[in-house]
Amino acid sequence: MRYRVLAVVAAALALGVVAATAAASGQRAEGNTLTVWLQVDAQNGWPNLVSAANSAFEASHPGWTVDVEYQQWSDHLQKFDATIAGNDTPDVIEMGDTEMTKYMADGAFANITADKSQFANSGKWLAGLTASSTYHNKLYGVPYYAGSRVITYRSDLFAKAHVKGVPKSLAQFQADLVKVGKMEKKVKGFSPLYVGGEDWYTALGFVFDYGGSIATYKNGKWTGTLDSKKSIAGLTAFKKFFDATQSKSTATLDGTNPYPYTVFSQGRTAANYGPAWYTCCTGKKYAKATK
Repeated sequence: MRYRVLAVVAAALALGVVAATAAASGQRAEGNTLTVWLQVDAQNGWPNLVSAANSAFEASHPGWTVDVEYQQWSDHLQKFDATIAGNDTPDVIEMGDTEMTKYMADGAFANITADKSQFANSGKWLAGLTASSTYHNKLYGVPYYAGSRVITYRSDLFAKAHVKGVPKSLAQFQADLVKVGKMEKKVKGFSPLYVGGEDWYTALGFVFDYGGSIATYKNGKWTGTLDSKKSIAGLTAFKKFFDATQSKSTATLDGTNPYPYTVFSQGRTAANYGPAWYTCCTGKKYAKATK
């Protein structure tokens, strides 16, 4: 699962929390303009919602305007770092949950713990989403949206391999993938399930399933725990699954080079693992064969 978080940049105006007359440092805030960085996902997927939120803010804060600047996931962190160096940051920025910790630890975001109750549905936020926005028991981000990771697969190839129904366990899924792999040998470089050898999103799912973790925090110090017995057991299980499903990705490739949905759209895999929106990019030829 990957989460999206709206973080409030330190010393800037907190969206929907601070009155329009509140003092705010920074060149942009002085101009009565609230600068918000969102990813292009919002521009393409829910522009009406963004427009409604902007209008509501401007209506409740006379004299203020909202300036939304859309960013790309590929370079938004580099651009944000540049604004920090130039003391000209946006007031609110969208980040993924895995990107938050560095900036919270560095003091780049405003502490909005005291304002949590003023945000809609704050009492019903997902625990994982809240945790990704929290550092040392202080809240620095507001949950935006979350999405589950799923298996996108070609039902035609599974049916051709005489696989019936959805697997109810990882072992069964692995066995089904092996059947598909034995059947589909005409396509060069075909992988029953395409997973990058260094796809840490996938690998960490195994680590957590076996009770492992990345690191622990105690007495003011972080200690890496990927070498613990439970973490190693999870990584070992991931390797066995990787090998058994005959993924043609090398052990040095991650989940972005190439993207699993690119391999899917080229007909070189029967299934991939990733966000539900991967189905948008599987290619027209195989779109009807996905589930």
